[in-house]
Amino acid sequence: MALEKTVNGRRAALGRDPVYLTRFGMPLAEAIPAQREAPPEKMEDSGCDSGWCMT
Repeated sequence: MALEKTVNGRRAALGRDPVYLTRFGMPLAEAIPAQREAPPEKMEDSGCDSGWCMT
């Protein structure tokens, strides 16, 4: 989330549109709020079958 915030702060200073590190087109904190506090075994795709382990 910190990386996304830094990148978007710099992009805003350059007058560019924000970018997001999710496939949902929104900030990480908004896209996956329930999973931020959840233990890894309770997270979606915890089996890593999708290739997106712990993201």
